[in-house]
Amino acid sequence: MGEVQIRLEQAFSSGDFANKGYRFEEAAQAIEFCVELDCQDDRLKFPDDVRYVPEIDPRFWNPEPVYDSRKAVARDLVAYKQGEIGPDSPWAKLYADILERARNAPPCPWSEEAFAADARYNGFSPYQVAWVLYEGRGDFAGAYAMAIRGTVFSARPSALEDFIFQPMRATRFLNPHVSFAGVDTAEVHSGFAHGSFSLLLDDRYGILRVLHDCEIHKYARLYLVGHSQGAAMATLVHAFLHHSMAHAEIADVFELRDRHYRLKSYAFAQPKPGNFDFAVDFASVTQRFDNAIVINNALDVVPQVPLTLQDLDDVCSDLKGESWLVHALQHFAGVAADLHSVVGKVVEPFVRKHAAGYGYFFNYAALGALGAETVGHSWNFQPAGHVLHVYGQAGDGRDPFLQHHAWVYRDLIRAQLY
Repeated sequence: MGEVQIRLEQAFSSGDFANKGYRFEEAAQAIEFCVELDCQDDRLKFPDDVRYVPEIDPRFWNPEPVYDSRKAVARDLVAYKQGEIGPDSPWAKLYADILERARNAPPCPWSEEAFAADARYNGFSPYQVAWVLYEGRGDFAGAYAMAIRGTVFSARPSALEDFIFQPMRATRFLNPHVSFAGVDTAEVHSGFAHGSFSLLLDDRYGILRVLHDCEIHKYARLYLVGHSQGAAMATLVHAFLHHSMAHAEIADVFELRDRHYRLKSYAFAQPKPGNFDFAVDFASVTQRFDNAIVINNALDVVPQVPLTLQDLDDVCSDLKGESWLVHALQHFAGVAADLHSVVGKVVEPFVRKHAAGYGYFFNYAALGALGAETVGHSWNFQPAGHVLHVYGQAGDGRDPFLQHHAWVYRDLIRAQLY
């Protein structure tokens, strides 16, 4: 990216000093949005278990969402099955794919309500992502919260997003106008980036479409919230919105000029969304405002993945000079970088092929066609944001992921971060 654009994007302010740092009243409600999304499958299995029921305080947030992508997909799915949406729809592949999986994994009543309540069948994009938009009340009047769903292990497309973790360049991701960072050395987890790309840009269910259709006012406080996979995506959405609003002064492809949304993110059980340079770049636009809060459980294994594999190239990019030692280190670093990029060059074309045909993108005429793969080579994955830790206790051996559940984070936050 050009130096002028980088300076512009780093100088642009998307934080708010008046809403700086961790706040219990924010985190306590943010995790409830995650319980609503990430415990949906548990509520179907255990309808009487109160652990899986969200406790959204109606004094602060309207429990009835402004927008729920799960309900929107379910409504369109039934309309497609009944012939009200034809096979020429850009989203026909999505609907056909969901219906085929529903036939192969019964029982599933063929009703709008049943699909909306079943996390296996209510996502969109190739990765079955989902999100909910809430409107604030009381102290949060005028604010909005965008909560992003985590992994649905019973839906293979959702779980696939976690496992395609080869690094991709964070700038100009698949398109010249889509960036999650302001420096070319920043790289991101491929699956999370592809999922976020669809989550943001899908022109029927995506965040940008809904932001415009709901006419979210200028300078509104926007909270980006997620647990697990959704936490990594919330971080990338935060980064994208910042850079897109800054870049709108040059090219307003996403119609965000002068919106000046005040961004703040709460990421729970965040797997590492990108490399060290992405974390540094993200800090350069969030650290002053302390508006990117990450809460990880010390006994949760998910925040430790993907595994960090650092090589010489991760440190040699900062070495300058003409000495023989610098040249030798840079030579060996280049070899290591080439080897690390091989995985992405092999896997990424299959990822692109898998993702084709699930709809079309917001402002497609201005956005233009997708470009070539921008494969990275840095496996130096790092957390991104201001990390706070809660401390769980060794749990039930029958559930190795007990410490990862959203409802466990709820209990730990109430006990330790009040």
